[in-house]
Amino acid sequence: MVINSIGVLLILAVLVACEKEEIPVPAHIPGDGETNTIELGQYYENQLFFDLGTNTVVASNLKSAWDLSFESAEDGFHIFLNSAKGMAIHRSDLSFDAITSADDLVWKWDAHSGNIDSTAIGNWQLSDQLYVIDRGYDHTGTHLGYYKLKVNAFDATSYTILVGDISSSTGVEKVVMKDASRHLTYYHLETGTIEIAPKDELYDIVFTQYTYLFTEPEMPYLVSGVLLNRQNTLAIELKETDYNSVNLSDIIDLELSGELDAIGYEWKFYAYDEGVYLIDPDKVYIIKTADGLYYKLHFVGFYNESGLKGYPSIEIQQL
Repeated sequence: MVINSIGVLLILAVLVACEKEEIPVPAHIPGDGETNTIELGQYYENQLFFDLGTNTVVASNLKSAWDLSFESAEDGFHIFLNSAKGMAIHRSDLSFDAITSADDLVWKWDAHSGNIDSTAIGNWQLSDQLYVIDRGYDHTGTHLGYYKLKVNAFDATSYTILVGDISSSTGVEKVVMKDASRHLTYYHLETGTIEIAPKDELYDIVFTQYTYLFTEPEMPYLVSGVLLNRQNTLAIELKETDYNSVNLSDIIDLELSGELDAIGYEWKFYAYDEGVYLIDPDKVYIIKTADGLYYKLHFVGFYNESGLKGYPSIEIQQL
């Protein structure tokens, strides 16, 4: 028995000697918590493109600066409305000169989810439709009028469109060149192509007004919130969650959403008795960027030091 015991000990010693030395794995170190105040403006007039990694607004514009955005990919053909203005579309089988008034038209809006198969314009390639465009409102409440649009063609580099004021009988043919450096090419119906968003990799989320479609009955409503970079960002909302306690191990297996309004607007609510907007700080948003980094974000305010609404304050941290 002694010999057997010694033999076992020798075998164990050899096995241990053959094992590689363990290499300690350093613990994940999250980034520092940071805060920021975003200047939407008291009339929600601004759109602000925000980079989580640098905690900065990398581009901004008045929400009324553009009307349409065109997919820029070589095979891209979808056309989106600037929903920050409450824009809408009427689809018609009539000729360009047949409609000269917006009276009694039936309107459609882009889905607030950003689903490319649920745009108000739809798949224009399937029919030779005329689109009447309600250009919506600027931040002063001024209505911006009606235009007509037909999409005549597109290819890898451009769209050819026919546009004109609703009173126009013929319209004017325009060429919209695709911006290959960006997912979307932005267009103003009166002035033409305009640079709005920064390059896709430079921002993660957008602070803006947008049109939310309530249902039963369908009712469009302008809300102020946060939309995702539709190319690069995913997000999910955690309800009734302590922001400070959330760490990477809690969220790494969550299935995040690519819906445009995955963050949305419901982090605030209007308290009618008090006449002010209040923030729900226990709604925590997890955001995954294009480079695979995770951030947590929650809102901590909606007013600036002068008491003006439209200045959401956020706290963010890389996990």
